[in-house]
Amino acid sequence: MKKNDIKIIGAVLVIALLFFLFNKYKVSKLDTDNLYIVINVDGTVYEKVSVDEEQEIEVKTDFGTNIVKVHDHGVEMTHANCPDQICVKTGFVTESDVPIVCLPNRVYVEIVDDSEDEIDAISE
Repeated sequence: MKKNDIKIIGAVLVIALLFFLFNKYKVSKLDTDNLYIVINVDGTVYEKVSVDEEQEIEVKTDFGTNIVKVHDHGVEMTHANCPDQICVKTGFVTESDVPIVCLPNRVYVEIVDDSEDEIDAISE
């Protein structure tokens, strides 16, 4: 390896470390007062809970049964009786742009920020 190769690898590692630390800082400063878990079944709201309330919610419908676990300011689906288990494999979610979807049981779980209703610079 040449000297310049080592410099480039070092620069890439420093930039990656900076992105990692910035993301950790951003997540630690996240305001969870306005965040809610919304569970939708077949297009209608089944239940809405705060991300601060640690609990397990059993979603029983005509299509199947799912267990949604809310903990550590996030949500995960721990059980589903669907054949593919994609919703369970999605894992633990703490971001509002990552939904958990169980298509066979028609269950859609998302984190919603209630403060999004405010007018911002783009919508003016």
